Amino acid sequence: MKSPKCIKRNYKSGFSAEVIFKPHFNQKFFGIIVDFGSSDPQKLPGTAHFLEHKLFDKKDGDISKQFEQLGADVNAFTSYNETMFYCSGVNNDLKLVKLLFRLVGEPHFNQKNVQAEKPIIEQELAMYQDNPNWLISNTLMQEMFADSNLGIDVAGSKESIEKISAQELMKVYRANYVASRMHFVLCGDFSEYQSRNLLREIGKLQAKYLNEKQNPLKIKIETGSLRDKVLNSENNSNLFGLGLYLPNFKKVLSSLDLAQIMLEIMLESKLSVMSPWFEKVKSQGLLNNPLQMTVNYTREGNFATIYGISNESEKVISAIKTELAKPLDVSRRTYLDKFLNLKKKEWLAQTVRAQNDISYLSIETAEESLNHENIFENIEKLQGITLEEFITLNSELIKDFNVCSVRLEKGI
Repeated sequence: MKSPKCIKRNYKSGFSAEVIFKPHFNQKFFGIIVDFGSSDPQKLPGTAHFLEHKLFDKKDGDISKQFEQLGADVNAFTSYNETMFYCSGVNNDLKLVKLLFRLVGEPHFNQKNVQAEKPIIEQELAMYQDNPNWLISNTLMQEMFADSNLGIDVAGSKESIEKISAQELMKVYRANYVASRMHFVLCGDFSEYQSRNLLREIGKLQAKYLNEKQNPLKIKIETGSLRDKVLNSENNSNLFGLGLYLPNFKKVLSSLDLAQIMLEIMLESKLSVMSPWFEKVKSQGLLNNPLQMTVNYTREGNFATIYGISNESEKVISAIKTELAKPLDVSRRTYLDKFLNLKKKEWLAQTVRAQNDISYLSIETAEESLNHENIFENIEKLQGITLEEFITLNSELIKDFNVCSVRLEKGI
């Protein structure tokens, strides 16, 4: 697999940038990622997400309109440990770069515009809370990480949103939106000459807009009660979820991303529709639809989630717990070997396909730059992992894990 050509630049301030060359693509992507997200230290949960919203508000109005005037789309997102602002367009490369720096580097917070934003974010949160999937997910996170920022929704709570002030936003902004914790990514059909010019301008802009202050995060890891909970459902929802708290999750072959991939493959080998376990519970009438499984690592804790639908959710949860407690069955070596090889091919194909989606490629690359990861190197390493290594590494990753669960039941 051939990775795309890149040019990287590190500046004295600690700010970094890279250009990903994608010849013959009309669309170009520009993004700034910040190494600060919803679960990172902040007095009021949801402040990082609130910041993402309010940075679009400038003295001369919503900066989104200026992107639109240049024929570009602009957006942003907040995740557990990152916030990213990005745009895509066909022309006006330097103008878009300058606008992005103004977006992240020119805060305009006052009590009036902060108060005006609160009902918008509260409405956004309320929309999620009406969804049974959110109820399951939010309860699982609280059971794993209690009332820490990781255990609370990315948007915060209604109570924390109400307490956010312009002063608090500026305090969090100044502490975290600093050059050494930010990275710029450009992706598209750039020439070498264009790239050098843009990287030169980026150097000037980051010096103009960003503080060089060093402010290491003080991370605190909290553990919840890890209980099994039953919640009342107003409808006939049969949703359920399990949370796997992973205290021993660590780098595999010097990569957290690779550890994440390995653990996801292991969970799928045990519980996917291709597994002997799924055939068994299906034959018993306990489960008909595939389970949704993800693994996440954050600075504040590592976890996996499993979601499903069943009329017999209590029995399915018990069956999942029993299967997870078992080591990988080496007596089924042929099955495991075939499954691992299949997943290797799937990850390879997915990574190759991703190169044709410049938005996905750019965001993935930007996120990995903060974690000092390289998806192309990791997928190459994955191809060389033997079944024995797969079994050994996963037994270490899932060691000492704890499980909690949440299921909906009508009329309790």
